[in-house]
Amino acid sequence: MTVKSGYDRYLEYQYGQSGDFFSHLFRAIMQADSKNTEKLRLAFPEEVDAYDLWAHHPNGVRLMAEQCSPDHPLLTNLKKEYPNYFAEKDGD
Repeated sequence: MTVKSGYDRYLEYQYGQSGDFFSHLFRAIMQADSKNTEKLRLAFPEEVDAYDLWAHHPNGVRLMAEQCSPDHPLLTNLKKEYPNYFAEKDGD
């Protein structure tokens, strides 16, 4: 059995395929103030980082996807939905 990373779990959350615990966790991460975000980061560093990349970085969708398991089945969907993030860019 392969252990899923926090990045894999965030990708699943984005596609409505995470279970109750991780759905609630990601909602808590999204709503937390900076003090509580840092507390959540102590226990769930990858999940908080995945959200931060996705929500706050200009190339976050691609950067977050690069952290996912390369064989994750939802990566194909993500690349089709956000093709501009995965196009080769000069100097990137």
